Amino acid sequence: MVGIGAMSSARAKFQAEKCNVLLWPKKAFVYHYTHTKFERSEQQLERERWLVPRLIPFNRYMLMPCAVLVQACCGSLYAWSGFNLPIEAQLFGRNGGVDRAIVVNVFYVAVAIFAISAALLGPWLERNGPLKGLLLGSGLFFFGNLLTALGVYVKQLAIVYIGYGVFGAMGLGISYISPVSPLQKWFPEIRGVAAGLAVCGFGAGSVFSPFTQKALIGPNFHKTGEAHVGIELTFVILGSCYFLIMTLCALILRMPPPGYTVRGINIETVKGAERKVDLQRTPQKTWLRRALHRKTNLEASTPPIAFSTSGRTNDGQNKEDGSSVLVRVVPQIDYSAHFSMILMEALTSVQYWMIYVMFMGAEITGLLIISKIQSIVQNQLGRSADDAAVVNSILGGLNLSGRLVLPLISDLIKSRKPLFVLSLACQAVCLGCLPSALDARSYAGVLACAFIIGFFYGGGFGMIPAFLADQFGAKNVGATHGVILTAWAIDAVAGGLIFSAVYNKQKKLYPDDSMRWYDLNFRWILAPVLLSFLVCLFIPTHLRDRKLPKIAGEVLRFRFLDGRLVRLVRWRPVWLSKEEEKVEWAAYLQSLAPQPTATSTMVDGKGDPLFDSHQVVSQSPGLPSALTKGKTQSVD
Repeated sequence: MVGIGAMSSARAKFQAEKCNVLLWPKKAFVYHYTHTKFERSEQQLERERWLVPRLIPFNRYMLMPCAVLVQACCGSLYAWSGFNLPIEAQLFGRNGGVDRAIVVNVFYVAVAIFAISAALLGPWLERNGPLKGLLLGSGLFFFGNLLTALGVYVKQLAIVYIGYGVFGAMGLGISYISPVSPLQKWFPEIRGVAAGLAVCGFGAGSVFSPFTQKALIGPNFHKTGEAHVGIELTFVILGSCYFLIMTLCALILRMPPPGYTVRGINIETVKGAERKVDLQRTPQKTWLRRALHRKTNLEASTPPIAFSTSGRTNDGQNKEDGSSVLVRVVPQIDYSAHFSMILMEALTSVQYWMIYVMFMGAEITGLLIISKIQSIVQNQLGRSADDAAVVNSILGGLNLSGRLVLPLISDLIKSRKPLFVLSLACQAVCLGCLPSALDARSYAGVLACAFIIGFFYGGGFGMIPAFLADQFGAKNVGATHGVILTAWAIDAVAGGLIFSAVYNKQKKLYPDDSMRWYDLNFRWILAPVLLSFLVCLFIPTHLRDRKLPKIAGEVLRFRFLDGRLVRLVRWRPVWLSKEEEKVEWAAYLQSLAPQPTATSTMVDGKGDPLFDSHQVVSQSPGLPSALTKGKTQSVD
């Protein structure tokens, strides 16, 4: 009996260990996407205040040119098509310049690995900061370029796949999101401009990279075999240059200090929960008053209470002249913590996946049109290769300008959703017009449609980081942006394969009518664009739309053109007036029952704050401790 009991105990222990082993991947996954807090020591925070210790202080605007340079290096991915013919000529012999469509598959693999790496390493980036992220990314990209050069040298296509398609793409994925996350945190008041600058370099890289590749390899290498430095050294030279630029930029990138706030917005703030800060001074004889009034979109505040105390200096000692300082304490109810989201909440929300579908539809047209525009210009419209190259360059310039212009407009109108609606609507119209323009052999019509699509393609990439920061907080943007890039990868890989299959089928059906080779492709692409347009209309971007509790039978809610909230209750619309909405919102806030907080500002005889903007105030001398439990805010 003892032996049987021991065997049962051992079996139970084995089953428990087996369950733990099976549950470990799930626990690791949850931990990875849940713990994203970036922790630093006081010494590290002090070092990050300086670009060059004790000589050049750090300024947040230094991040912008660094982000552009890093993205320009990453944008070289778009120039892979310039390697297709030379690598095929090197590996398989010259073929009179005819594309065998073999090496192009390296690009599709690279796009997939790029997006997967950004999605998987996004939380790791948030935990470890952009310095480590960009150093890792630049190192992997450099190694990938060297491995690709080796693969070309030994004429092994598999090594090229592993080098550029795997290691190089992994480096590009983590490098792409490394500057985006800190810029969203350092510039919360201009998220659109920060996002546009962070990713515009990607478009710039696609413009200059083909010229550097052609100059190094040799313009006619794939036809004549005449090389300047050759393919292998081209990868070594460009890889070394990219590595040097990205490594130097990594030394400048950093996250803001804890408690960093600009105009009432910090890294956890979602759109609609901002605290607006207004500073006013009113001198009165030897008294100076600095009132810190806080207004919040959450419509909850309490009247200020004024206290006065003897004047104190930064070290807390009384002034010799005995002058006084008025301390203005503003107790207020702060609801912002209730609306802050952790990463797992963001990634599992319906709203996030609606944005995912919207982004997928907003980028698929531009991605596929850009990849085929030179072929269309030459084969369908009968233009020269030089004309096609010019068109491609203009398209790249519009892609770049869209990444800058649309995010800027979104900041001016303080909303991203209307511009995504406009983008999808314009792309749908252009897709509907393209078959007719091709049938009519209208050069101007085809280019107009392509240029509009290219502009909005870049604009989508420029606005999406700011859109995600608005909805889920800047603290989560590294990971949420990384995951949403998988939508672009699906467009590139699945969309590209379907596009090629349909094109080849149409070409066989109509071998003598090249104008019909693209008709069916333009029509099936229209379907996901229209679906994304409909989804975009119902994305709840207003804080109240997301947080107001649902009523019985409610299926959906949206905003009408006049701003009123509309509920679909058992598929019948119920319109809320502005007054009814305010009453519901006030009742919801009251149900949260938060604890009031107080903030205070002490000023000296010149009206300047007595505490450094980064200092955490635990208890101000001469004031009740219960009224001084806030943090001072770092406001530009």
